[in-house]
Amino acid sequence: MQHEVSEGFIRKIGKNYYMRLVVDGQKKQRKTGTGDPDKATGMLQDWRKEEELGKSADTRLRYEDMRDNYLGSGKHVQQSRLDELNEYFKNIRLAAITTGKLKAFRDWRESNKVVLEHKERSYQQEVTVRKLKLGRKPAPKESAEIEKAARTWVENATKATTNRVLGVLSAMFNHLVKEETISKSDVPYIPKWDGVDNVRTGTVSDKTFDRILAETPGTLHPYLRFLKATGRRSGEVAQYTWDMVNEERTVLSIPATITKTKEPQTLPLVGKQSKPFDWSEWVVTAARFDGRSIFDTTDFRSQWRKACHKLGLGVYDEEKQTYRGLKPHDFRRTAISNMTAKGGDRAGVKSISGHKTDSAFNRYDIKDLRHQQDIFEMVGK
Repeated sequence: MQHEVSEGFIRKIGKNYYMRLVVDGQKKQRKTGTGDPDKATGMLQDWRKEEELGKSADTRLRYEDMRDNYLGSGKHVQQSRLDELNEYFKNIRLAAITTGKLKAFRDWRESNKVVLEHKERSYQQEVTVRKLKLGRKPAPKESAEIEKAARTWVENATKATTNRVLGVLSAMFNHLVKEETISKSDVPYIPKWDGVDNVRTGTVSDKTFDRILAETPGTLHPYLRFLKATGRRSGEVAQYTWDMVNEERTVLSIPATITKTKEPQTLPLVGKQSKPFDWSEWVVTAARFDGRSIFDTTDFRSQWRKACHKLGLGVYDEEKQTYRGLKPHDFRRTAISNMTAKGGDRAGVKSISGHKTDSAFNRYDIKDLRHQQDIFEMVGK
């Protein structure tokens, strides 16, 4: 079926051109993604021919086109999640990715041999960790309750991971909508599992933290103290270098390139009396080598797992390199809990831990530093 299509035109908005057509009396617009007028004009001509013939660009798109468009925009996807999507949706047209197809993907993923083996291994480890936390040999009834709770936890964890994989696919679709390659009506309903967000709730007490320090090399202590006090992400902190610290060693300026919010952030290294905090003393007093990492994280993961295993805070199989138990990320909740318990307000605490906040808290503003100093000094009392 042929359609009545106008000649159309291109119009530059910002850096790139947009194409506009009137198809059967309905105005349509599409982003070209180029600032070259010749390329934009050629794309307009191709689009016009497609519309005249009744072809829709989105019906020809396949999963790989959508994936490459998304990744090409600079987005990052965990490789294991991408591998699963690549395997299941290989060469499938977007129009064929229906809600029914997505439900089938859920079943496929959760019956996968690798996933089933991981679930069983995780279950055994979860049972062991929960019994260790009890601090004594559980009674038969307690053991049964622990095993039931562990099984539920692991099942929900698997479904929660499935939701995250589906979330990646949803983000890919929405990116195409934002680029005006497809419309919102082309995006299928994403059938995520309900009530399976396994949010970890544990925190690290001062006593437990001292035990961890006693079982880990002293070279790791500055790094551990920084994580526990600030709640910053461990991977991000490992990337901090000395050139991020000002000459007076009073402020740490974290560039947008390594923050999850993709915005620059700052942390004060000293209080209002110009004295370092317990957690920042290393940064203020240690020998400085610009360009080098502030913290020594050599063999951190292995040392952490060994220490937690020895202290009964986790289960580590050194031969298989599997671990379950307390994680460095638990310091994130610990720091936030400590700061809010001492009266730190939500916005100020978020500016310290690096969670996404209002733009006012992401600026290089001395008021922000004083605000953060107040919170750190409250926690230190």
